[in-house]
Amino acid sequence: MSAALFLRLCSPAWGTPQGDMRPLHDPMRPVMEIGRDYVVLQYHTRTPIETRVQIRQSDLPAAAWRPEGKRVDLWQGAGVRTVQGEPGRRTYHRLRISGLQPGKRYFYRIYDPDLQPTPEERRWGANPPWRREYAFATLAPAGYKTIIRLPVKVLLMPNVVNIASAYQNPDNPAPPPAPMSDAELARIREEYAIAARYFWVNSGMRFWVDFQIFVDNRWQRWGDEPPQATGFYKGLPVCRSYPGVDFAPPGGGAFTIVDTANPLRTTAEPVFEEKPYAGQIEQAFPRRWNAQTQRWEFYNSGGGTYGVDSFPDGVPARSQFLGGGDTSWLVAHEFHHQMESFGAFSLANREDERIVFNHPDPRYRRKNPDGSVAMNAWNTAGRHGEHWNVMAYWDRTLSDAQWLRLYFGEVITVRDADGDGFPDDDPRLPLDEKRFGSNPRRATTDGQMNDLHKAMLSTWAPAPLQFTFVKPRWQSRTPDPRKTDQDGDGLPDAIDPYPLYPWQPFVWYARATVDGDPSEWDAIPPAGELNADDTRLTVKHCHDGDAYYALFEITGEWERLHMSFDIEGKGVYSTDSVLFVDIRNGSEVSLRVQGRDAPAWLQWKASRRRDRTTVIELAVPNGGESPWFWMGGGRELGVSIDLYKPSGAGYSVYEPYDVFYCVMKEPIGALPLPSGAPPQLTREQATRVLTPQNAEGLHIGAGWEVRNGAWAYDGHEESHLRISGLNAREFDLWVELEAVQDGILAAFLPSTRESEMNAGRDYILFVGGYANTRTRFRLFGAETSSAEQMMTPGRHTLQLSRRGGVLWALFDGTPILYARDPNPSQPIGALAVIGGYSGKQRVYEIRYRVGEPAP
Repeated sequence: MSAALFLRLCSPAWGTPQGDMRPLHDPMRPVMEIGRDYVVLQYHTRTPIETRVQIRQSDLPAAAWRPEGKRVDLWQGAGVRTVQGEPGRRTYHRLRISGLQPGKRYFYRIYDPDLQPTPEERRWGANPPWRREYAFATLAPAGYKTIIRLPVKVLLMPNVVNIASAYQNPDNPAPPPAPMSDAELARIREEYAIAARYFWVNSGMRFWVDFQIFVDNRWQRWGDEPPQATGFYKGLPVCRSYPGVDFAPPGGGAFTIVDTANPLRTTAEPVFEEKPYAGQIEQAFPRRWNAQTQRWEFYNSGGGTYGVDSFPDGVPARSQFLGGGDTSWLVAHEFHHQMESFGAFSLANREDERIVFNHPDPRYRRKNPDGSVAMNAWNTAGRHGEHWNVMAYWDRTLSDAQWLRLYFGEVITVRDADGDGFPDDDPRLPLDEKRFGSNPRRATTDGQMNDLHKAMLSTWAPAPLQFTFVKPRWQSRTPDPRKTDQDGDGLPDAIDPYPLYPWQPFVWYARATVDGDPSEWDAIPPAGELNADDTRLTVKHCHDGDAYYALFEITGEWERLHMSFDIEGKGVYSTDSVLFVDIRNGSEVSLRVQGRDAPAWLQWKASRRRDRTTVIELAVPNGGESPWFWMGGGRELGVSIDLYKPSGAGYSVYEPYDVFYCVMKEPIGALPLPSGAPPQLTREQATRVLTPQNAEGLHIGAGWEVRNGAWAYDGHEESHLRISGLNAREFDLWVELEAVQDGILAAFLPSTRESEMNAGRDYILFVGGYANTRTRFRLFGAETSSAEQMMTPGRHTLQLSRRGGVLWALFDGTPILYARDPNPSQPIGALAVIGGYSGKQRVYEIRYRVGEPAP
């Protein structure tokens, strides 16, 4: 979903990001209203007691660690105020606290003498009769905005070397690596700035993660020093992140505590800081020699994070990872885990009061074979894509009031003259109106959309995941604050469901043949385009009643396409029907789904042209063995597509990992039949030929008579000519007949009892049904496909065939109907000609062919 659509449709009125000109309302949560000089709290007690709250103004939490000799009880100072509610005792409490200062943080604690605090609550300051403290910040004075600034100490160790790898050939050690250059180090700093801006924008510009970067640029070693080490390699200090083994998952290294007063000092003990840091990151850049490529290569890693649980003991939340991956992503992903722990200790820590865990998983409760139960009670999977898109989606579900309740960091006010929620000109911040290009004196620079909301049209995610030093500089679409229509499609940004994409969000109604030939797609509009780094990609898609079809045309060098397809419209982690497809461009084009070989039900074909264009077509069936199913139009289908070059550089068709949800267009008119129809069944090809003179093995139902060389039936109730005892997946049933209406052929599963065999079950073809007005398939009760052919006087041939998961109908040898088999793996056990419905059927000959017996 686009940011604009999310803001407009999914957020309640109190959840839409705003400035500080109006009070913040959050009526379902503990801090239900915030103004400039007041707050409204609500809470519940188990027993009826008087309403009483203590409050103090400060940026220092009472739970902050201080060494012996510096410890003080902040709730005993002169600035502590006790506020009484209305007289009387109650269990539901609502209290308005007035007389507060604008733009300040206040800590508060609730009087609850009957509550027994848990050990965890006591560690965080609960002291009967008072609960543990929480915090909120008031709105800023006129012309300003209140934000949370969270300083985070970051230690970079750019020059770390695995000496042992240099001595793989002891007689010819590898040349020493070059130190990380100033330009490379600047790029790493930029990666942290990108992560900070991402958090800033997706919090509605309420949460500023201020990464304070310290650099230990000494040469250090990763691992033991070999005894033969000399020269440059001799005597290097061990890196503080070295865990005692070459790699310790998930982040690769060890954790220490950074002393900002002396960053070179290694310690695991608490470090006293007057203003305590709540978070830190350690990133080492160890390199090892690759003897095969004759190059020094950075170690890649995931990331490891500990939450802020030990903050009362002087230990901040900590993340650790190495430097060979995507630094901005590792910073954002791992630090978000720290944010999740900040939310757990700042908010009520319930399903609707949290910073959501960024490993998506839907709610479930499953009983395992051994009797144990696996459960995920809190949903973490929403309508979003992968990676960057996960956190952007969930962080936008927090209200402004929730962001201002963070317990850590400090509260500051920044200039916002027009009150639009977008700070004016403050180079300290990750983004302001001056750099964005909007007018700080006008809340709607374009005259239509609030400037903050305009910036939030983008998620500000930089690129799909890739190594930092091959990553293109910037890929997200930066909105232009002076334009009312970003993509030029004629829809103003405020009403456009995808204001940054010029492609129409529809899956067009059409049929494609999966043959690697794109010519039949010429009239279908693109669903996405990419032109970058001398490579061009065009994406198109369509659907019919049988399948969803997609076309990818790639001109230029490419290595891999990574795609996700969401047929349920609930997000790529919400259902089992989501398909993750990877296509690789090697000596042959290969395709994998969910990391495995392509399933048999997925059709795909690739071809290559001399102009370096690769054409890929794929089809996902509607029903059958496929996990997808739909009927007609209106189903939403989401697509996300990333392309990677041989260099490792990656590009996104849409914003990185954003899912482009398109609505299937309604069926209009008859689509041309595809190629590949079976031929008319001849006598020579038939397994059996049955006539009134040779009907051995044919079940002849009541009411059928032999007249003038044909089986004749004039009744209205159904009666069958049926061949039983079959066991085959592929078949042809051919009949020569006359009828005034209702020429009906059928195929039944082995499990269908004889008493249940009728024109509403299993596989039915009817020509001239409903008083000779409709010709269709009826497959397991659902009618599909349609033809103009009806029954006409005289003899005709009618054929029902099943081939490779497809059903065909032929009339007088000409294909008239086609449909995807909804149950292709099931064999058939009986074939039948159905008489009745006053059709006056006359059957002269029956031929049938069955394929190999089903296993």
